Amino acid sequence: MGENTNVTAALAVVDEDYYTLRPDGSLVTQSTAAFAIAETLERLDVRPGARVLEVGTGSGFSGALLSELVGPTGRVVSVDVVAELGERARELHTSQGRTNIDLFTGDGALGAPGYGEFDRIVAWTTPRLLPEAWVEQAVPGAVVLTPVELAPSVRTAAILRARVDSGRGVEGLDLVAGRYVEMHAEELGQWSVPPRGVDARVGEEGRELWVSALWAERDGAAAGRMLKVLVECGTTRTRVLEPEESAVDLVAYLYARYPEDLSVLGLGGPDWGEGHADENGAAVFTAANDGCVVHGGSPRVFERIQGWVNEWRGAGRPGYADLRPVLTRVDGGWRVRAEFEGDSGS
Repeated sequence: MGENTNVTAALAVVDEDYYTLRPDGSLVTQSTAAFAIAETLERLDVRPGARVLEVGTGSGFSGALLSELVGPTGRVVSVDVVAELGERARELHTSQGRTNIDLFTGDGALGAPGYGEFDRIVAWTTPRLLPEAWVEQAVPGAVVLTPVELAPSVRTAAILRARVDSGRGVEGLDLVAGRYVEMHAEELGQWSVPPRGVDARVGEEGRELWVSALWAERDGAAAGRMLKVLVECGTTRTRVLEPEESAVDLVAYLYARYPEDLSVLGLGGPDWGEGHADENGAAVFTAANDGCVVHGGSPRVFERIQGWVNEWRGAGRPGYADLRPVLTRVDGGWRVRAEFEGDSGS
């Protein structure tokens, strides 16, 4: 996909600091880096005159860029669960003369009922499924770009690009690395522990360890005991990848090959990782994607991670470029999973 010069032009006329900084100079917490927004909007391919649904108003910066992209004949509808963000963005847009954008407070999973059908839908927050409401509010041929979970555990996410067909079905086009905060129906008071999908947690508020996994969902008491072992005995940090190897691609491989076996652990505060865990211990790649594994408890769990790494190397170190999304209709929307090109569909 070539560079969208319209996105470059929009970036040139929208003042990022005006939207992302508060009067005291502090950054609006719900802000995304300009380069990440630009990459997303290039993939979204917004045309003049389009109607766009934005899920996650945030600082208002991305909405201002969308306003420029759709032009005076288009329309942007932006929804956020935090009322203060919508009110702030509305004031900023009005002061800049951007009148082609509507803002309201609500649950983003419900889309924008009553605002008509959309040509493009973009989300800056991660749902568990591709929501049915979004597809119902899209025209045939509409493009949806959203992070979405690729395994039963929370934070196992990548960014999906999909197209809505004439029968209100959805075709998955591609996946790239990326994720945003979990989609939630109410304003959050904290960010260190996901608002959904956590099966066990221990420790003090703000320093809690937590786990999300199928096995932990089945036996929360055992999961809690495992976390206490990590707290009491500590963890070790070990590099398992070579400098030229990509932890991001390895995790993409695990999404495709072992989605049901993945565990996600919160390691206290903002630190967390993806990997393997059971009632006896845990070993996870950190979110820093530095090729290191944090592990504790039974050494067998760490050995399982080493086995996955060796298997990935033997397969030629595939990653996101080799994946395709597989969408399955379920209650409430479409479950998204990843598989490698050439694998049989599911």
